[in-house]
Amino acid sequence: MFCGDPLNPPLLLLGICGTTAFVSMWMHNTAAAVIMMPVATGILHQFPASSGRSDPVSNFSKAVVLGVVYSAGIGGMSTLTGTGVNLILVGMWKSYFPEAEQISFATWSFFGVPLALSIFICMWGILCLLYCTKASGSALSEYLDKTLLKRELEALGPMCFAEKMVLSVFSVLIALWMTRSLTDDIPGWGDLFEGRVGDGTVS
Repeated sequence: MFCGDPLNPPLLLLGICGTTAFVSMWMHNTAAAVIMMPVATGILHQFPASSGRSDPVSNFSKAVVLGVVYSAGIGGMSTLTGTGVNLILVGMWKSYFPEAEQISFATWSFFGVPLALSIFICMWGILCLLYCTKASGSALSEYLDKTLLKRELEALGPMCFAEKMVLSVFSVLIALWMTRSLTDDIPGWGDLFEGRVGDGTVS
């Protein structure tokens, strides 16, 4: 999907960066970058060594590395769990403004996700303009194509029981985070416990 046939470098870059940003939404952005960097470099290892600063392959490699790093930071700002600084802000808000409405996972996401998405689109566009030239597609297609990526995907095999269980628990966790406290007009499931539960309770 994010490769194209023939190879479309902007789409491939979008797939790598988008995956990194999504992973970073649910864990610390540093951990997300550490997880995704081997995936990105695994793709880059299919290319030969750079032959010059203006080489399309070299430029695309720079875009991938920069994209993973920036996407991890951008995804981290969209949810409370994306980075530790977000949780520190929530704690300070609760300490300094105890009478004010508290920041929940849902209210932060309502603000953070659109902002992060806007910044992500700008970041991806800038990287494409700077590093994905018209010659990139033909140059990269010599070393990487959709068939290779499909073969690598098939080599992973189907999801095992443990992977399905982790995915199920993770999905339930996200749903509980998002619905604990919604709005003043639409109470979340946290109201059933009279405010004695928080986002940490779900974890």
